[in-house]
Amino acid sequence: MPLSFDDSVSADIAAVLSCDPGDIEHIVSIDEGLTNRSFRFDCRGETYVYRSPGAGTDKIIDRASETFSQSVAKKLDIDGTFIYEDPEKGWKISRFIHGCVEFDYHDERHVRRALALARRLHRSGETSRWTFDVYKKAEEIRALLDARSFALPDGFSALEKRIARLYRHVCSDAVAPCLCHNDFYAPNFLVKDDEMHLIDWEYSAMSDYASDLGTFICCSDYDVADAERAIALYFDRKPTAQEKRHCLAYVGISSYYWYVWALYKEACGDAVGAWLDLWRRYADDFGAYALALYEKE
Repeated sequence: MPLSFDDSVSADIAAVLSCDPGDIEHIVSIDEGLTNRSFRFDCRGETYVYRSPGAGTDKIIDRASETFSQSVAKKLDIDGTFIYEDPEKGWKISRFIHGCVEFDYHDERHVRRALALARRLHRSGETSRWTFDVYKKAEEIRALLDARSFALPDGFSALEKRIARLYRHVCSDAVAPCLCHNDFYAPNFLVKDDEMHLIDWEYSAMSDYASDLGTFICCSDYDVADAERAIALYFDRKPTAQEKRHCLAYVGISSYYWYVWALYKEACGDAVGAWLDLWRRYADDFGAYALALYEKE
């Protein structure tokens, strides 16, 4: 069996699926995703995914919040794969969708469908008792880095100050929070024919709607023009100058969050590779661009 898939895992799965541990077979590790370890397995003719929490996630993820949001996502038909999550330990079982294709940021059909899922969630009226302010979460992780005496990269202080200024501007926009996914990027979309599911709700909570757009864009290869097209697809109309500025600001802020998150993962011995440099660059570039929009007057 793959590392981390032991007898206790088999027992948990058997309890949820009402099967015998011996019915669990063809266990294969899934390498996609940055936060956890996941495994695909077969049981009585059906295929499932078991998700095991990754290193250090107990410090930055509230599993009870995730479990609540997963139930909402299933109810809204945004994630039809969800079966069960342990709200304390964080392991989860989902249906495996055969025949999925990779999400393509440059396929407008994919992008439209993904952003339609975001609209459905944001406008659902569903509320959670948990909150996720992407900037404040970045500051919390920054404190964890300090506690580990982690050596921050050159230029981090200047970036931190720029994002703090940008955050003050977006707060002045006084946008009401809504239920968000907060990990809204390609590996979390399951795409098959006309079917799309948004999975992995670890960071979901009440947030500024633009934090989902920020993460979506900062995990792509979009330039500013591409980002503006995506923002218009989200609104399904031409956004106002204020809406566009707000969303572009959240590309910079979300990039900063994920950059700090990546540094924390590195400090935990679980580096995320090229993502770290991408998020640093987007935090710099989109952060400066959006700040100029707010402060040009």
